Amino acid sequence: MAYLRSVDMPFLFQLQFTSTSFFWLLFCIVLGISYALLMYTPKVFNRGVNKVLFVFRSLSVAGIAFLLFAPMIKFTGTTTEKPLIILAQDNSKSISLSKPANFNLSTHTQHIQKLQQELAKDYDVKSLTFGTQIRPGINASFEEPLSDINALFKYVNEQYPNRNIGAVILASDGIYNQGGNPEFEAQNLKSPIYSIALGDTIPKKDLIVSNVNYNNIAYLGNDFQIEISIEAFQCRAAVSRLTVSDASGVITTKGISIGSNEYRINVPVTLSAKKKGIQRFTVQVSPVSGELLTENNKQTFFVEVIDAKNKILILANSPHPDIAALKQSISSNKNYEVNSVLINDYKASDVANADLVILHQLPSASINSTALISSLERKPIWFILGAQTSFSNFSALQNLLSLNAAGATEEASARINPDFYEFTLTEQTRNSIQNFGPIISPFGNYALKGDASILLHQQIGKLLTNRPLLLFSKDLERKIGVFAGEGIWRWRLENFQESGNHQAVDELVSKVVQFMVTKADKRNFRVYPSKTTFDESEHVILNSELYNSNYELVNTPDVAITIKSAGNKSYPFLFTRTVNAYLLDAGILPAGEYSFIATTQLGKVKHSAKGEFFITKQQTEYRRTTADHQLLFNLSELNNGEMIFSDGVPGLADKIRKNELIKTILYEDRRFEELINLKFIFFVLIMLLGAEWFLRKMDGRA
Repeated sequence: MAYLRSVDMPFLFQLQFTSTSFFWLLFCIVLGISYALLMYTPKVFNRGVNKVLFVFRSLSVAGIAFLLFAPMIKFTGTTTEKPLIILAQDNSKSISLSKPANFNLSTHTQHIQKLQQELAKDYDVKSLTFGTQIRPGINASFEEPLSDINALFKYVNEQYPNRNIGAVILASDGIYNQGGNPEFEAQNLKSPIYSIALGDTIPKKDLIVSNVNYNNIAYLGNDFQIEISIEAFQCRAAVSRLTVSDASGVITTKGISIGSNEYRINVPVTLSAKKKGIQRFTVQVSPVSGELLTENNKQTFFVEVIDAKNKILILANSPHPDIAALKQSISSNKNYEVNSVLINDYKASDVANADLVILHQLPSASINSTALISSLERKPIWFILGAQTSFSNFSALQNLLSLNAAGATEEASARINPDFYEFTLTEQTRNSIQNFGPIISPFGNYALKGDASILLHQQIGKLLTNRPLLLFSKDLERKIGVFAGEGIWRWRLENFQESGNHQAVDELVSKVVQFMVTKADKRNFRVYPSKTTFDESEHVILNSELYNSNYELVNTPDVAITIKSAGNKSYPFLFTRTVNAYLLDAGILPAGEYSFIATTQLGKVKHSAKGEFFITKQQTEYRRTTADHQLLFNLSELNNGEMIFSDGVPGLADKIRKNELIKTILYEDRRFEELINLKFIFFVLIMLLGAEWFLRKMDGRA
């Protein structure tokens, strides 16, 4: 068995051989001596020169031969790693909102900076400021609207793995309003946490609008309800007044009587959507006597009011229970005004005012309605086929589906097409539709005329066919829909029998109508924010699309935009290009109302687009201002740390130095490398051969 031997090289490296390779070294030495003996045994030079040449040749040949066996060299070194001290300052607003009487933020910041300088003499110090985000350095303004202590510990664990973290110094009031409980993430730290307890733990008299629960979309002319959550602390027996207002003034007001020192109440309020567009509402409670902080007494929210009262006309060949079922399902959505008329009774105004025409079993074989249907021009049409439909006329009047049927029918169940993407249905509705009984569908040859989006296929018995049951055209100029069957009224009855409501059928019909009445945006230049309302800590993102005359996306020209605040402050930007469109990250902007205008030029054609968005002021930090020193104490207890107060910061460096667990670590580094890779070996061999050549040259025998 081979065993290791070592030839120690002082302090830095050593050569290692197995028993076999050691004998190869002896062989190389013998080879070098033998080669030199052959060359210099005849005394061709004087005795002194001959010996020197013999030695040079022996060493060079032995060295070259030895290198052919690729010997390894082991390098050993020592690395020292100082303890890493993480110094983290909470920069959230709550610290400046609730301060003890003898506390000064400026003095505290100076103490933290001096602590950093003192620790840097003996340790590697990384300072961080955290709130909404984590930033390097101590640069605290105490204005950030959120605090996430858990994210700080996660950042330390991810950024400094396998480091000699000596301690984490956390200067905070213990209040977190984003992320999870920091105690769980702190358990992954193996180092002590020294908490600097800031803020005031004494509850103060405070009245808070803690939350407003609302839908961000309402429909013009409809009422909508909001729910206001109010909290009061140390305000027992006080009386306040709740006011809800918009741009026109006060909408409603209500008295609030506070019954305890920890009082909570939810107040429902009904508002009316009277004006189209994004409407701003303010909820406010009047301050109580002795209340120090009033910024959290109000909240502002925005509701987009949409004028979506579309008029739907059901034009039918003859009375049928499906007509009533469709009318009831459409009427369940307050955004639609539905009217049903028989073909013999309709008026021209009925068709002219309709946003969508539903043709029930029209065109029919008994009544010639071809001229009427042709006159609908570009209005969207939803055909409901049945036994009375004239399939030849139907096939000729639209470019979606050709149906060759002789009047025969068959029962067909509905099966959802998983590749349908025009709109979505809830999972419950999808399951209900597939469990409904069969409808009566025309029997014949179905053929698509062009691109179509199929929502439902027909299943005959247990055989799933490729025949469409419910499909839509992809023509942007005019939307056409076809439901190839009758019996929706049965589905509605089944829906009620199974679940006690008509939700599944109502959702299906409502989604179809919504898709049909939604008009395609045909503008060549579009600019729109990713959402209409941003929080003040969010990046404002805007998108832009530019279409050429063939309605193809292009992004060759630059797109410029100017964002303007309500105070007329302008922010100019240029969009960046994506694959075939544009994107702008405008960063974080102050809370308020903003408008924008974007411009570009494609060829000789200039384009512009306008819009608006809102940035709401985050009041999360105002809702809880009483410091949580218990949390800081718990964090410090995890790994034998300590909680101190702000006046103890000057002595914290000495506490850390006295902690024997915080110490420098020595690492021994070992690495192996082939001897042939060392450049000095090459130069030694060159020098040996060069010296030998020079001595021979001097003697004239080179």
